[in-house]
Amino acid sequence: MQCPSCGRQNKPKSRFCAFCGTVLYDELEELEPGQLMDGGTYRILRPLGKGGMGAVYLAANTKAFDRQCVVKEIIEYYDVNSPEERKKALQRFEIEARMLASLKHSGIPDIYAYFSERGCNYLVMEYIQGPNLSETLTREKEGQIVRGHPLKAEDVTRYAIQVCEVLIYLEQHRPPVVHNDIKPANIILDENSGRAVLVDFGTAKTRYSAPAAGKLGRQQSSVYGTVGYAAPELYDGQAEPRSDVYALAATAYHLLTDDDPRDHPFQFPKMDAIPQPLQQVLLAALENDVEKRLSADQFAGRLQAFLQRETAPLLPLTFPQGDKAATREDMVALCVKHWTYGSEILYDGSVTGWLRGVLHDPAAARIAEQAVQQYGEDPNAGLEYFIRSLDAKAMPDPQLKVITGRLKYEHAAGRDTSQQIKVLNAGGGYLYGTIKPSVKWIDVKGRLACAPGQTQSLPVVINTEGLVPGQIYQAKVEVRASGAQSATIPVEVKIPPPVVDVSPTRIELAVPNRKEIFTERASFEVRNRGAVRAACRVEGQPPWLVLDPVHFACLPGKSQTVELVGRVDKMPTPAREQMVSLKVQVDGLRPRQVSVVVGTQKENWVGSALMIGCASTILIGALIWFVVAVLLPLF
Repeated sequence: MQCPSCGRQNKPKSRFCAFCGTVLYDELEELEPGQLMDGGTYRILRPLGKGGMGAVYLAANTKAFDRQCVVKEIIEYYDVNSPEERKKALQRFEIEARMLASLKHSGIPDIYAYFSERGCNYLVMEYIQGPNLSETLTREKEGQIVRGHPLKAEDVTRYAIQVCEVLIYLEQHRPPVVHNDIKPANIILDENSGRAVLVDFGTAKTRYSAPAAGKLGRQQSSVYGTVGYAAPELYDGQAEPRSDVYALAATAYHLLTDDDPRDHPFQFPKMDAIPQPLQQVLLAALENDVEKRLSADQFAGRLQAFLQRETAPLLPLTFPQGDKAATREDMVALCVKHWTYGSEILYDGSVTGWLRGVLHDPAAARIAEQAVQQYGEDPNAGLEYFIRSLDAKAMPDPQLKVITGRLKYEHAAGRDTSQQIKVLNAGGGYLYGTIKPSVKWIDVKGRLACAPGQTQSLPVVINTEGLVPGQIYQAKVEVRASGAQSATIPVEVKIPPPVVDVSPTRIELAVPNRKEIFTERASFEVRNRGAVRAACRVEGQPPWLVLDPVHFACLPGKSQTVELVGRVDKMPTPAREQMVSLKVQVDGLRPRQVSVVVGTQKENWVGSALMIGCASTILIGALIWFVVAVLLPLF
């Protein structure tokens, strides 16, 4: 037999598709009105509906004065051609039927009886008169789309709490029972009691029972629940009490948004349309990880807390100085008057609760929620957005007034944070804007954000790194505020010169002997006794003098040693003595002088003099002998 849904071939006389779970109705005989069942005990009145687990009929109990009841056909997954499987399926049905008959709760229809006939199993249940919740939603009826509408959050929450009470009872049953198919169509509003009743227990299983064919595949497992409402673990045949919590939360989502989850399983795209506190509760109940999902008891508790906050009678919204708001207009005016307090009660939820619970003004309440969500880190901006959205004319424009006239830094050094820009919002609205310095070495901490009637101080940091000592710098800070307001604040910064000492100011270098290329080493020290950094460089260096370093920075309170050595081989000839005047240039100061003298060693000069003296004596002696011995005899 071919399945009309997926097109797969099934065994002859199959009641359902083994691949997708579709009921093969061609092989099932529908019960006709007037047909008697269970030996004449029940007379079929009319069909109530069809589902993946069989048809549901309204019937009359002929042995109880025609009291109305529900006869539900239960389809079991087994091979009808196998007597053994048929026997096991009947045994499972009897066990589950007895279990269901033991359930007693005001939110569950009573199970009166069960019987098997025509190769099918049937449950006889209490008939609950009233509409099911799917009748208010957009749905298909006789091939036509019938437009529905979402239900009120308070009503949905109340229905969900009542169903949670049923789930708590089922979980405490021994063994625990899982309904497996919670959805709007299976929740009926009892016309007599007014409470939500969970019906259609044809798919219910005890916590520890297993499907007949073992672990179900992804498609077959959908029979134990409805796609879109079924929890992820049902697709693996692993039903547990919190599986019903997931289905109930998906049902609540459908009722609150009129967005059918069957169209996009495991996705809830209109969740943002639900009030945020209730939204958070539903998300916790829709957790895919069953271990992290709320239990029925936890779900009921959080729903109850939301309902109490929404429905509790509230007094008029109170403000400081005994002011009270009885209308939306009063509330807006008092939020402007008591700005800080107004932002506090907006962000703690008091305004939202009052608008929804007392004034029944969901539109204004949604604007309050949007303001908090959009400006989560800035309550002043959130309050302004809220007030202007409700009444753009209710709040005067902000007015920028700069209290600081001029910033003047005398002898600024390092990172100077000694001064601030102070502004006043002399108007009625929220003042916000930007502050932009004209130069990079000015930094204003924070941003302009000032409530009505309040002042704001913003620290100004002057970074003198890179500025020349001894100079005066002019700059400005521009304030641009909401409402096209602006102001300019002049800034004057004077950088003090450093205080630098150099010692010693005279250095003598000597050559140890005639074979050495380098002179003796020496050094001088540059010390900064001032409050600013000193940029130094040594000038006037001749080719024969080596200095290290030549350029350097000397921090306040620190010193720098400059080492030097002379090279004899690069001195001019004759290298008797060399003298040079070095200049230590410091930004903002007159140069400091350091004299450097280089000479050969003294013993070298004495030896040369003695040699010259001896040579002169010998020459004179030889001249005298020549005169006496040679020239005088001739005369």
